[in-house]
Amino acid sequence: MSDRDQIFDVLIVGAGLSGLCAAKRIRDKCSRDVILKVLEKSSRAGGQLDSFQSRWVTTSHFHAIELCRELGTELVELRQMVRVDPSLATTAERKLRDVSPFEGLIFGTLAKIETNRLMTEIDSLCATRFIIEDPLNMDVFLERKLLLDASKDFFRFVIKISCGFHPIELSVTDWLKFCRSMSSMSGIYEMLNRNLTHLVPKEGWNELVDQLVETIGEENITFSTKVTRVELTAEEDLVSVADENGCIWKARIVICAVPCDELQRIDFIPSRPTFFRMPNLNANITHVTSFKVWYESSIWRDHGYSGSLFLPSYRMLCFEREDGLLEGSFFHMDNLNEFEARWAIVNILSLQLHCRSLLHPVNFQSNRYFLPYYFEVPPSFRRRIIFASSNASCWYRGFINGSVQGGIKAAILALLEVRPQIVNYKDVTDMQCIHFKYFQRCSILERLWCSVNLSSVSRFVAVAATMVASCVVLLGFTKNITGLSEFESE
Repeated sequence: MSDRDQIFDVLIVGAGLSGLCAAKRIRDKCSRDVILKVLEKSSRAGGQLDSFQSRWVTTSHFHAIELCRELGTELVELRQMVRVDPSLATTAERKLRDVSPFEGLIFGTLAKIETNRLMTEIDSLCATRFIIEDPLNMDVFLERKLLLDASKDFFRFVIKISCGFHPIELSVTDWLKFCRSMSSMSGIYEMLNRNLTHLVPKEGWNELVDQLVETIGEENITFSTKVTRVELTAEEDLVSVADENGCIWKARIVICAVPCDELQRIDFIPSRPTFFRMPNLNANITHVTSFKVWYESSIWRDHGYSGSLFLPSYRMLCFEREDGLLEGSFFHMDNLNEFEARWAIVNILSLQLHCRSLLHPVNFQSNRYFLPYYFEVPPSFRRRIIFASSNASCWYRGFINGSVQGGIKAAILALLEVRPQIVNYKDVTDMQCIHFKYFQRCSILERLWCSVNLSSVSRFVAVAATMVASCVVLLGFTKNITGLSEFESE
């Protein structure tokens, strides 16, 4: 019996890290008891692991590290992967510094302080049992919470690249849900601002993908199959999946483990899900150019830099992949063509690194993408179609930990439908509380720190100054009236 004549228990669309992790969890729980099939549009598994630069995990990423431990994948610090000339090591180490998005000795320090404070407050709000219902848009929220433009630009940029929406298009509740769905706000910044705690597999992420494929069984993955339609049929309540060649598969449960822009290309029948919210394309940035720059220089560290370049004011993220190779992402509007994007990228890097050779790189490669956007989805579509990419189908989807989380949740939801007897209490509670592993309740002092900020202090000072000025004016007016009365009485 061919695949297309068979009825599968679970059909997974997408063999990226999220889809592979979902398949692995199902295999771990059910062995070979569940009939499983994974459909992948490309000729290899791994999805977007090579699309963006966020290909590392931190020591606090519980689920990703647990996955590597289960598969026996050795993790090493990312900086160890870069070759350094031993004769220059001591000198280089003395002048290493990470690039902060906050410039200036005084205002840069203040911007960093109030940015860290607001990140702590957001993490504190996400650590509560229920997300507060706050319809206020994030741009107004930032204006109320922050004083300095540098810190406002920081959050606006992080919000835009993380979910595709401009802050004016998101409510505070939307943003808190997104933060909870991925990791703590501090953890997101830690991913952007690389340091010694960042880890990668010693043999690369492809090793992990190969191990996942081996665990699932390559015979259970069908490559070069681009799904175009997902239909919930009346026949035995099955889901029908069709690809661009007209081939049809049927399953009891379908897990969609693909990003937003791919989901948008799939026709859902009987009706397209109503949870898609297209962003306003006139607001801020709409595209991202992923680039690689080879340039003539000994090592990046000769310029005194290490870690990554996180530049909200220039809408750029960049890091050193190896000697003489910089890799990153540049965010821009649709009206910027390939040559204009290249010119902007090399000029920004040359300016930041004080390296004129970057103006004329040895080689330059880039790929342009439409920026995927945030959307909120229910855990299932009539309990037959499950979205592994809920909340996290965005640029941050390249984050290893977020993909692992999405796969785990989707797998448990699918098993609750096809084999509920094998799902235990721990599986369900872990799925429901999966993100609370990254949030810790704040102490009294931290909550006090969250309640006081530069913006509120400035408002207090302004109000106090206004009241003092009013009192001085009133006192002066009273003295004038009193003096005039005394003069008239004389």
